[in-house]
Amino acid sequence: MSKKLLLQNIHIEGIRNYDIYRKNGGYTSVEKALKMTPDAIVEEVKQSGLRGRGGAGFPTGMKWSFIAKPAGVPRHLVCNADESEPGTFKDRYLMEHIPHLLIEGLIISSFALGSNHSYIYIRGEYAWIATILERAIAEAKQNGWLGKNILKSGFDCEIYVHRGAGAYICGEETALLESLEGKRGNPRIKPPFPAIKGLWERPTVVNNVETLAAVVPIINMGASAYAQIGVGKSTGTKLLSACGNINKPGIYEIDMTISVEEFIYSDAYCGGIAHGKKLKACIPGGSSVPILPTHLLLKTAKNETRYMNYESLSDGGFATGSMLGSGGFIVFDEDQCVVKHTYTLARFYRHESCGQCSPCREGTGWMEKILLNIEHGKGRMSDIDLLWDIQSKIEGNTICPLGDAAAWPVAAAIRHFREEFEWHIKNPVECLKRNYGLLKELVTT
Repeated sequence: MSKKLLLQNIHIEGIRNYDIYRKNGGYTSVEKALKMTPDAIVEEVKQSGLRGRGGAGFPTGMKWSFIAKPAGVPRHLVCNADESEPGTFKDRYLMEHIPHLLIEGLIISSFALGSNHSYIYIRGEYAWIATILERAIAEAKQNGWLGKNILKSGFDCEIYVHRGAGAYICGEETALLESLEGKRGNPRIKPPFPAIKGLWERPTVVNNVETLAAVVPIINMGASAYAQIGVGKSTGTKLLSACGNINKPGIYEIDMTISVEEFIYSDAYCGGIAHGKKLKACIPGGSSVPILPTHLLLKTAKNETRYMNYESLSDGGFATGSMLGSGGFIVFDEDQCVVKHTYTLARFYRHESCGQCSPCREGTGWMEKILLNIEHGKGRMSDIDLLWDIQSKIEGNTICPLGDAAAWPVAAAIRHFREEFEWHIKNPVECLKRNYGLLKELVTT
């Protein structure tokens, strides 16, 4: 089993409550951090090698170092808790079961960045978790960890919870900031970047839940010790949301040195494919990253073992690789239809597009329609190349990454499973029979 840093106390009864959390070492990192300088904390996070755990994997300490510090202008830290990526639910688990870990990480990070007013922007559907967070913030403030002059350090900090309205697009940091300001959640054109002009045009850093929680063990154990966990540029531990056709779906904390094969088949993790079936494919980092077939999932293009880390999963680029992304690990067995699942994802991204960019607004709609026709036996062979052409015109041509997120699953599905698309087109009657059978089964059960 991998070393646990974020989930090591998750099993303790009552750990959600302040008193239990404090008795088990909670807030000791704040005590340590407030005796350091903000620059020293930023440097510690840099040296730890911590990468953003929300999807992009950008070095956290470097991101922090970009924040502008104009005299007399407030700065802000915003926690991105808008966890709306299909297949990803690790942040929800952290906030629900050990909310003070996030609060502790927020306090340290706010001090490092000079943010006296920090925010948690939480997905609207996480209503019960917002209540849990608000209770934890109240407990932290009651015990002197928030408010004026924390631990007589001269640092003031308040944390506020802001509930989103259920828009996936608000997981993009600039759309999140627009929403936090009370506007429609449309992504902004960059530059300027949030580190220069973010919330209310003030310097702002946006980090996700797991990233901020990871700051706690970094300060407690030191950057060098944290950096020794993992491998290469994939340091520390990573939370994964494992779901799909596996025996043991759930949240797992790994140190990114294990192989994909071990993660899927070991009893310590996913426990193998459900019902004794064979592995067909996997989406390793949430719905927006490319799907990988078995032969590339367990091996790289060079026939080397593929590991559960940033570098190995992306080995070969998008031609043969994928991304660790947000850690949403979705497993497909041999009976799953890639065309159907691709259509489901295309429908999701069409619905969630803000409509600001023409390639995304129009392209996602066309991809959904074409995939629906193919899935229901109405496709033409030319539709496959048309899909490829549409996704290529979306990727890289939009203000925010939602366009890429919509294009990549379609491109990877065609690249690796083109024969399935061709089968649907050549066997329209069989497609209709299968869809009718699935519908009938759903209705009768």
